[in-house]
Amino acid sequence: MLKKFGFLFISIAVCAVFLSTNYQNHTFVEENDLWMEDGKSDNSIVTEEMFNRIIDIGYEIYKPFADANNESLRINNKWSDSTVNANCSRFFGSVTINMFGGLARRPEVNPEGFALVLCHELAHAYGGRPYISAWRKMSAEGQADYYGAMECHHQVMDALELEGYDIEPTAYMEATCEENFEGDRAGICIRDLVGGQSLGHLLSVIKEEAIPNYETPDPTVVDRTLTSYPETVQCRLDTYFNGSLGKNRPACWFKD
Repeated sequence: MLKKFGFLFISIAVCAVFLSTNYQNHTFVEENDLWMEDGKSDNSIVTEEMFNRIIDIGYEIYKPFADANNESLRINNKWSDSTVNANCSRFFGSVTINMFGGLARRPEVNPEGFALVLCHELAHAYGGRPYISAWRKMSAEGQADYYGAMECHHQVMDALELEGYDIEPTAYMEATCEENFEGDRAGICIRDLVGGQSLGHLLSVIKEEAIPNYETPDPTVVDRTLTSYPETVQCRLDTYFNGSLGKNRPACWFKD
């Protein structure tokens, strides 16, 4: 009898470990308490309509990826939730992404930035190596930023066709995009970089670091690839920049 109970206990423990290991939410940023500031500012740019449109477009673009992977894709629109984050999980053939209104309403976040967060979460599921978990094929944090900027974001921006909303890129952003792309694609590149700068600003508030700048990249060279968040906000901004321009992953988190 004791052996049976012992075996049952071990089996339950193994199942619990298996389930906890395979149902982890991979978030855009570490947990924070900015949810307490929700509703205290009238400076938010992303409306509920824009929030829903961006999510719908991301779903339409990546639903075929889920189908090809024989899994379901669900993106939950949690506009009323004050959480300043987003997350993605893959569990037994189902990818679930949660997008929160608290993040979208932050004054630092513009539509481009919100779309880039969505792309980060989609990239956790479909961004490829390096992985946090090779078994579940969930892309590392830096890879989620990189793939999100390189493959996903410009597709969402192109489909979104923003009207009646003016962005304020720096001269450096404009010059860089015009040197690398032509016509409408250069315009999309500018929106890519504006979105990255938006998130760089938000991340600087959360992590209490200086606002990063595309013109001052992180000089760090890692001796091994990081699968967790890059060490600095500047490194994450560099990753958005390199992804948007199709350059190599930055050495501040990636090691060839």
